[in-house]
Amino acid sequence: MESEELIEKLPLSRSWLEDIVDVLLKRPNGEGEVDSIVAALMKTDRDIGAEAESTVTRTINDYCRNSGDTEKKAKFQIFERVAPGRYRLLNYPSKPDILEIQNIRFDDPAYRQAWDFFCKLAAKDERWESASKRKKLEAFSRNLHTNEGLRDLLRTYGAEPPTVV
Repeated sequence: MESEELIEKLPLSRSWLEDIVDVLLKRPNGEGEVDSIVAALMKTDRDIGAEAESTVTRTINDYCRNSGDTEKKAKFQIFERVAPGRYRLLNYPSKPDILEIQNIRFDDPAYRQAWDFFCKLAAKDERWESASKRKKLEAFSRNLHTNEGLRDLLRTYGAEPPTVV
């Protein structure tokens, strides 16, 4: 199984950043106003909450090269402000590698436990610290298919391990 397929099968938590990027990838030139992004998110199963506009704006500004937020420079630049309340994906039509810039989080509590356990063991290997997040998730996924201890841990916390290939 390819590494991307292995990672796609993991129950990773979706982030606001991913959702916003996906909305803008469907827009002409990868541009959109905050209110139109919120409207698109409302059509998904995402719980956008009462402060959706401010959440979307803050998320974009955290990754915007010219947000006007003078207190903070974006470490990872994904968006650019083209007008007040209007933003564009910098690398449109390409999707940015969001996996590498965010924390790894799982929706399923059993997978969170298994991931924490796996990371503690893997940290003993000197290569772990310098590995990309993609490589770490790939190693985790491969081990979920082959390591009976990890599979048992998932079962203990109420999740069904992935089918062995």
